Amino acid sequence: MHPLFSDSDLATIAEFEHFQQKITQLAQAMAVDLTKYQIDHLAIRVNSEDNARKWLALFMKLGTILSDNIVNDRIIYLIQLNEPLMFSGQPVDIVELPFPKNKRYPLESWEHIEIVIPFNEDENVSQWLYRVEKKFLWNQLTTLNVKVSVPKVDGERLPNPSIAVSFADKSDNFVCIKVHPYNIKTIIEV
Repeated sequence: MHPLFSDSDLATIAEFEHFQQKITQLAQAMAVDLTKYQIDHLAIRVNSEDNARKWLALFMKLGTILSDNIVNDRIIYLIQLNEPLMFSGQPVDIVELPFPKNKRYPLESWEHIEIVIPFNEDENVSQWLYRVEKKFLWNQLTTLNVKVSVPKVDGERLPNPSIAVSFADKSDNFVCIKVHPYNIKTIIEV
C-alpha cells in the first residue's frame, strides 16, 4: 500500500479506487485508451484553505514541491511524490493541489488526471487542437462537455493548451480528463 493511504484520514484507498473507476468510465466514453498515453499527473480539489493546507502537509511528508505558481489568481502546488501512485497501470509521481478560489466542488477529493498527446513536429497550438479534436470528435458527443483553454502562467515559456473533457451530466460522475501536448515537468523546467 502506498504511504499516502496509511498516513492520514484525508486519503483513503477506497476513495482513490473510486476515482480510478470514474476516470475509466470517462475514458471509455471519450474512446481514449489510457494505456497508450502518459498520465502526467493527478489532481485533488478542495473547497477550503484549511483542507488545502492539510493535504499540502501530507504531501510534503511524501515528496517535494516542484512548483507553487499563481494560476488564475490562486496558488497551485505541484508535488513530486517520492514513491509514485499506480493509476491505470502507470506510475504517476506528480500531484496537483490548487488552493481554493471561489468555486465549490461537489466532493473534496481526487478530481482529474492529465494526459499527454504530444505536438507533432512543427505543429502549432491551433494545429494540435485541430488534430486532437479531429481524432476523437469529443465535441460531437452530447454526453461530454469539452473546454479548450490556453492558460498563461508567469515564467512558462512553452505553450500549454488544454482540452478538458468531462461528462455533460456531472451528477453521477464529476471527474475530468485534461489533455496537454507537454508533460508538466517539461513545462516548469523550460
